[in-house]
Amino acid sequence: MKNFESGDIDSVKSVHDRVLYSLENKGLLIDLSTDSCRKYLQRKVNTKTNVVVIYVDIAGSTQMSHDLQSLNLALIIQIFSQEVSLSIEKFGGYVLKFVGDAVIGLFPSDYDQKKAIINSLDCARYIQKVMRNGINPVFKEHSLPEIAVKIGIEYGSALVLLYGKNIAHAHIDLIGFSISITAKITSLSFPGEVIVGENIFHNLDESQKKYFVALYTERNSKWDIAMKYNNNLNYRIYKYIKEDSQI
Repeated sequence: MKNFESGDIDSVKSVHDRVLYSLENKGLLIDLSTDSCRKYLQRKVNTKTNVVVIYVDIAGSTQMSHDLQSLNLALIIQIFSQEVSLSIEKFGGYVLKFVGDAVIGLFPSDYDQKKAIINSLDCARYIQKVMRNGINPVFKEHSLPEIAVKIGIEYGSALVLLYGKNIAHAHIDLIGFSISITAKITSLSFPGEVIVGENIFHNLDESQKKYFVALYTERNSKWDIAMKYNNNLNYRIYKYIKEDSQI
């Protein structure tokens, strides 16, 4: 696992430089791709695999789509997607897909689930830092709205499904509890938060669990709605509260 702190100042400066380039040139510095994830999934078609799923969503994007010109909105989403993609790859994950103003990534955990979980948590905190210190200062300088993101993470098995016959060209996706529940977890998050499911929490060492606060009762009404069509599943969620200074 890459050390979260090593070269962190340089990383934030790199984010700043990429964002500045994208704004000044009205386009991204790199081409976003899910090819690496596709190659990983091709080896596991029609089988179940253990993964940590991370879902990163821009808060308030509906209002932005109403208020902003199309070019500015496109640039904001493109830059967000670029930096989240690079962050996921930085911590050993893959970008599964882009869904509008959200990025879904995965961290393979067949061999070392604790490492995959810790990588995903470090990635989530790094993404929040990138938003605060790398992206938003440049947006502010260019009179664009600052953005905040909501992050949900869960661990579990998922089925690698091939939509077609030709493995080289047909769409490949993941389906299963870990995928669907992560989207619901993210919908309950507030801007700037990292929320995880109980499978993440229960697979951590006690030394790590102290950085989590249970949210089941605090957001009970919203969670009841989320679970209404899931047989009122008794499932707990936790807020990750470890600060950057505590790394």
